[in-house]
Amino acid sequence: MSSLDLAVVIVTFNTRDLVLQCLQSVCEDADRTNRPYRVIVVDNASTDGTGTAIRDAFPLVRLIENSANSGPARAFNQGLLACADSDSVLLMNSDIKVLPGTLGPMMDYLDGHPQVAGVSVRLINPDGSPQKFRTSFGFSHWPRRFDRVFPITFFGTTFHLGRRSTYDEDRVGLFDENYYFFNEDLDWSIRAHRQGLVFHFLPNLPVIHYRGRGQAQNRDRILGDLYQANLRLYAKFLGRSWARFAYVIQTAQLLGKLIHLRLVGKHNSPDAAAYRLALEKQHHFMSSLRRGAALADPLDK
Repeated sequence: MSSLDLAVVIVTFNTRDLVLQCLQSVCEDADRTNRPYRVIVVDNASTDGTGTAIRDAFPLVRLIENSANSGPARAFNQGLLACADSDSVLLMNSDIKVLPGTLGPMMDYLDGHPQVAGVSVRLINPDGSPQKFRTSFGFSHWPRRFDRVFPITFFGTTFHLGRRSTYDEDRVGLFDENYYFFNEDLDWSIRAHRQGLVFHFLPNLPVIHYRGRGQAQNRDRILGDLYQANLRLYAKFLGRSWARFAYVIQTAQLLGKLIHLRLVGKHNSPDAAAYRLALEKQHHFMSSLRRGAALADPLDK
């Protein structure tokens, strides 16, 4: 029997003020559940004093401090390995603010629906307006209605509560650390779907998402990684022909963006540098794929 009802895993990088707000909100709501819980923060080599601030303000939080930023996949895996004794685990970004009365109903729903492996809730902007978010890995990412419970196939890491056992090696397993930033959660969701796992969206339980604030500290590197991460996903699940087709499309997109930036006099901008890096990285990935080594190798960092 597990010793914890709930574990919370938060990954952060240079978001000190956001993660402190995040911790305050999630700890207060976890206290309301009257269930045993543990909060784990994995800090990906922040340089803004995040670690010191967390230790001072939340001494009971388990803080894992990495010496380098190896991306969310590895960081979430570290957190998952630190809560193997928990029934359920909430994976969340540091740019989330949990509203009162959120965690209890989510946990109660899992208790009452043993066939459901995890639940997700609605994301809203700080002003209360609805935010678009992904619920499927198919062609239609967003359903037309959010006022009812419905099954979802995309189970990400922004704010998702699932059974800890689904991340065990004999189930879906951990996140694929070959991805740096993008697609590690999409990869996991596809593997979970192929095993028949069921996830549900719960209405009327919004959380505030300060969208983009968490990524802003590492935007150029993230942008440079997106395109090769797509190619890895296509090659892994759809085959190399799909990856080659996507490579042609993405190359055209990147060249188009670079041409536009040159025409508007921004060919030396950070965006232009990121797009050139993306071209280089996806070319390297396709070269490795032709040698038969790309899927076994980590993404070019």
